[in-house]
Amino acid sequence: MAKWNDEKKLQYISTQASILIKTWSSFTEAVIKAFGSTKVQELTFEQLKWYKQTVNQPVTQYYDKIIELCKKVDPAMLDSLKLKYIMAGMRESLKLHVALQDPKTTDVFLSFARKIEDILSFTTTDNEMQQNEININATTTQKSLEQTTISQKSQKKNIQQNIPP
Repeated sequence: MAKWNDEKKLQYISTQASILIKTWSSFTEAVIKAFGSTKVQELTFEQLKWYKQTVNQPVTQYYDKIIELCKKVDPAMLDSLKLKYIMAGMRESLKLHVALQDPKTTDVFLSFARKIEDILSFTTTDNEMQQNEININATTTQKSLEQTTISQKSQKKNIQQNIPP
């Protein structure tokens, strides 16, 4: 078959396919598109299996990456399986909150995850502000105590100097 010309090769393609496929190059493109490289697919699957959301990675960016990998591995992948891959690699700080919402689709997941991420970012900001306020108050109190101690020592010294022996 390798020594045949393109016309001879096309004769072996079914008549249904020959309506859509007019040349040998379009046939090879269709085969590659349909079956792809198994090695690339294996590597993509491994990447999907082990992909984790990083600490500073927004949930939308993580979601988009997982969905992209799912489509490369299997364009017809069920939404429920995509959801399992998404949940498996997401940050622990979000995972519990999202799991409690029990999303049934990837779209619902994304909606919940965005809201939760926003809420947690406000909480983190509030906690940081409270911590800064505590640190400022602690520093102010410490300086005030140091000044009071210095003032008391100074007064005690003055009193001792004024007492006759």
